[in-house]
Amino acid sequence: MTEFTIGVAGCGAIATERHIPAIQANKRTDLVSVYDHKYPNAERAASKFEINDIYDDFDSFLDTVDVVTIATPPFTHAELSIAALEAGTHVLCEKPMAVDRAAAERMLDAADRCDARLGLVHNFLFSKSMLKARRMVERGDVGTIQYVKGFQLSSPARGLPSWYTELPYDLFFDESPHLLYLMEHFIGTPQPRHVKPQFADGRLRSLTATLDGETDAVGQLTMHFDAPLSEWYLIVVGDRKVLIVDVFRDVLYQFGRETSHSALEVLEVSLSAVSQILLGVAKSGTRLVRDDLYFGFDELLDRYVEAVRWDGDLPVSATDGHRIFETTYEIIELEERRFKEEEIGEREVADRKPG
Repeated sequence: MTEFTIGVAGCGAIATERHIPAIQANKRTDLVSVYDHKYPNAERAASKFEINDIYDDFDSFLDTVDVVTIATPPFTHAELSIAALEAGTHVLCEKPMAVDRAAAERMLDAADRCDARLGLVHNFLFSKSMLKARRMVERGDVGTIQYVKGFQLSSPARGLPSWYTELPYDLFFDESPHLLYLMEHFIGTPQPRHVKPQFADGRLRSLTATLDGETDAVGQLTMHFDAPLSEWYLIVVGDRKVLIVDVFRDVLYQFGRETSHSALEVLEVSLSAVSQILLGVAKSGTRLVRDDLYFGFDELLDRYVEAVRWDGDLPVSATDGHRIFETTYEIIELEERRFKEEEIGEREVADRKPG
């Protein structure tokens, strides 16, 4: 039974590959309209998914729906989310929640004072592989978490959005929230301790950040933006098991504690890895062919709708999104402080040189 009418704002790849098909597959939601400030974009999406109502005026679009998902570029997240909340429309907004801190604070304020609910799209938290990893940790199968690694390779051939170069620290600002919220789930709110970037031709090529968790666990985020291929992994190291989440394929690999590291044991680990990879990729590939590989957005959407329906806790609240947003900025600021201190140190050395 349909409980909510939904509209999708922004008709780019995220909307057409994830939001729209997942909403249409959900029995509790009725996707009735799409919005894009460029009407032809909305028209193409509507034609592809057989959606009747098409808008390039946001206020008129809001009149048609109970819930809106925001899949526009980050620069517009705050403006559109606040307008929707003030109109009494519930909002599920893509990350990052905003681009600057003032805008993020305005979103928090709107979420507090408006009757409508603001949720954030931290979709990979709800992918099948991550849900399985979370259950294993909760049962104690993995033991005490010691270390978590978020690792990304990104190829320029991936078909990246044109606007990402306008963000603070380029693609890092747009994509690091995914790995940060995944890491946070296992180590608590991460506190950046050390940042090491690499630049080439004035652009950020890579960045590695070491982060302290709320327990004794340590997190490390490594992102490389000029790689030959694109891969995302989350590695969770406990004292009983190692979990590896293949984020792009939505597959979980797990390995238990070795006893002797003998040749036979090494072979057993190798065979286990091969079998897990083949089985996992086969399942993932089947879902990809069926067009239902939503990387957790379907589960997130269902939990969000349930929370709105019963006034329960959102799966990812505005506060959750803001916490990750702040961590992203803290990493950037730590690097900027490091750069300034290094620059001052170099000047002081130069001043001390004779003559």
